[in-house]
Amino acid sequence: MSDALRCRRCRVDRAERHGTHGFGHTVKELGRAWRAEFDRRFRPMGLSDTSWVVIWLLSEHGTLPQGRVAELLGVEGPTLVRLLDRMEKEGWVRRQPSETDRRVKLVALTDQARPVYDAMLDTGFALRDELMDDIPEEHVVIAHAVMLRLLDKLNALGSQDGGEAGCEPCRPETTD
Repeated sequence: MSDALRCRRCRVDRAERHGTHGFGHTVKELGRAWRAEFDRRFRPMGLSDTSWVVIWLLSEHGTLPQGRVAELLGVEGPTLVRLLDRMEKEGWVRRQPSETDRRVKLVALTDQARPVYDAMLDTGFALRDELMDDIPEEHVVIAHAVMLRLLDKLNALGSQDGGEAGCEPCRPETTD
């Protein structure tokens, strides 16, 4: 068996993973592979691997403070600034000062980006349907319920030590 199909830590073949063994690793692999396929499909639209996520966030949540966008993306401020500089130059977003707090820059989609969001949704739904077309709906429902339950538990653990509970989009906005 190829090393690419083995867990690095315990060297177990992917086909031998079952139950809880390798579960976290598999979730991480799935997330990475899913996003990589999104990136590949969005590239012809002129979107980079992170720019499509910014367009999705702003389409779903509207204009957001720049600090909140960084938080939702899980990146540091300087990393986001470089990304937004590029996206602004390409015409996807615009930044404007907040009317209520001069320290805050708001990030908004441009009219150029709005139709791209619809194409992104179509592409994303097509990928989801393609990946799940031979998986029984009841299996998907159970898998999704398990993932949501695990996410709830992880969020609860984070809130026990002073972290914020809730999924990223539900957390309170920051003002920076």
